[in-house]
Amino acid sequence: MLTFLFSVLITILTISNASNTNRIIGGKFANPGQFPHQVSMQLNGRHHCGGSLISETFIVTAAHCTIHQSTSQMMIVVGTNDLKSGGTQAQVSKFIIHPQYNPKSQDFDISLVMLSAPVTFGQNVKAIEMADAESNHPADTLATISGFGAINGNLELPNMLKYAQVQLWSRDYCNPKNIPGITDRMICAGHPSGQVGACQGDSGGPLTVDNKLFGVVSWGFGCGSPGKPAMYTFVGGLRSWIKQVSNV
Repeated sequence: MLTFLFSVLITILTISNASNTNRIIGGKFANPGQFPHQVSMQLNGRHHCGGSLISETFIVTAAHCTIHQSTSQMMIVVGTNDLKSGGTQAQVSKFIIHPQYNPKSQDFDISLVMLSAPVTFGQNVKAIEMADAESNHPADTLATISGFGAINGNLELPNMLKYAQVQLWSRDYCNPKNIPGITDRMICAGHPSGQVGACQGDSGGPLTVDNKLFGVVSWGFGCGSPGKPAMYTFVGGLRSWIKQVSNV
């Protein structure tokens, strides 16, 4: 399979049984409270994927981060930019994977994580507003990615939250002719130089535009490959399903 890449600003881990690995390459370290919606999904005590709080009880992430996983082995960490310090743990009640998710093509790569109990909102823990179904942005619009994923090709994990800015790519390039497998549920973003992007461990994490959740890290061509964008699940395109399941 193809691997995720956000080589300009951020790093995030993905699932281990598929090559959809993402991490943030380049970018900057986040300040405390800078991304209060960002969560770390911990599998058996180790960072596994990113995600975004959309309410006190629901998180949006990638389907490939939750498929075949056990809720009892997953813990959510909220409210910190340093996985070795601070933050609050939240237990998982249920994974709700989009019913049309296709593990082979990564179409409909979105999942909702229901928490066992509501988290307490504060300065470092807040929900993010989601893009609506009609949301659209022109090519070259700057978007922000964030995550705890790998920071280099050696898959080194910093335990620190990083962020970066990437550009949205036009459908003139991001279409099935140039990128086999891309669908209307996917958007392209990246940096032409390939020096900034997502990497392993960034999967499921947020792509935001105007402080709204616009995309979810899904798949790509490696970590920051020159001239190759990363693919994100288009939140607006699946907004009605999110509303139906979470009432958010």
